[in-house]
Amino acid sequence: MLNIKKYANGRFFDTVAKKYIKPEKLAEMIKKGEDIKVTLTQTGKDITETVVAQFSKKTEVEKEAKGKKQKKTEMPFLKTDKLKQWLSDVVDHKIEQVMDLIKLPTREQVAKLDENIKELNKKIDDLKLAQEKGTKKAAASEKTAAPKKEAAKNKTTTEAKPEENTPVAEKTAKTKTE
Repeated sequence: MLNIKKYANGRFFDTVAKKYIKPEKLAEMIKKGEDIKVTLTQTGKDITETVVAQFSKKTEVEKEAKGKKQKKTEMPFLKTDKLKQWLSDVVDHKIEQVMDLIKLPTREQVAKLDENIKELNKKIDDLKLAQEKGTKKAAASEKTAAPKKEAAKNKTTTEAKPEENTPVAEKTAKTKTE
């Protein structure tokens, strides 16, 4: 039978071998079924049953943890690529739920609106070009029409001069000269 002392700091001391024992080694001894006696150094109280229960409980928990680890490694989404995809899907789904709640447009709707805006801007540019061309044509036709108007004006003024040769015009011209 091994006589083991437990100190206040939680360390175990083998009185036969005169050395400290790690908790893992003590757990192995308990697991093997070795006969041990554990006492507290401060009070001398026998705590063998609680230590054995504690370490046997730890081994059970470790076994369960190992079983869970195996199950976790079997889970398909723990692989990096699949995990990224799964996270992406979950986040996208949550974003869509929030977007539905706050009534904001989706990415697709924004993209469609962007396309429509680009098309409308192109039409506006085309209309501006057409308007500029029309304005230039009107200006050019006014330039060609201006000499014609002046010629027509001169023509009307020369036509008005023969009217001055009328008898009334002659009388007024005579009185002016006198």
